[in-house]
Amino acid sequence: MITAQLSTSHRYRNLLPGLDKAFDYLAKVADNPPEDGRYEIDSFRVFAIVASYETAPRVEKILEGHYNYLDVQYVAQGGPEAVYYIPAETAPISEDYDPATDLVKYDPDSADSMMVLKEGDFAIFLPEDAHMPGVAFKEPAKVKKIVVKVQLAP
Repeated sequence: MITAQLSTSHRYRNLLPGLDKAFDYLAKVADNPPEDGRYEIDSFRVFAIVASYETAPRVEKILEGHYNYLDVQYVAQGGPEAVYYIPAETAPISEDYDPATDLVKYDPDSADSMMVLKEGDFAIFLPEDAHMPGVAFKEPAKVKKIVVKVQLAP
């Protein structure tokens, strides 16, 4: 997992194939985020999901992971947002992996670490990172988030 400000994304853009496209897209839309929805960047290999929501108590959120895609989660507007996390290999699975959605659910009570994302922050979550986004930090807050999904090499 990596977390930083979008202004420093040049340090991470070449770590894995597709991250350059993810950061190019985020830089292009950062000042004027698109409407909520799904946006193709490089077909199914790199795409963005834009969502607006209000953060909520931890008990209302799921601890999730992905096997085939990494997430670049960027807070475009609003916040702050708490994200709980734990290494996936130490988190008990609560719902088996669904290849159609590239989603596995873990026991939410096992997440024992937290980060706070503010407007302009991003976090990269790899398959090794079970993560629980969308949690209220101190109090609920409105957030507009862009999640760029980058397919990992098989």
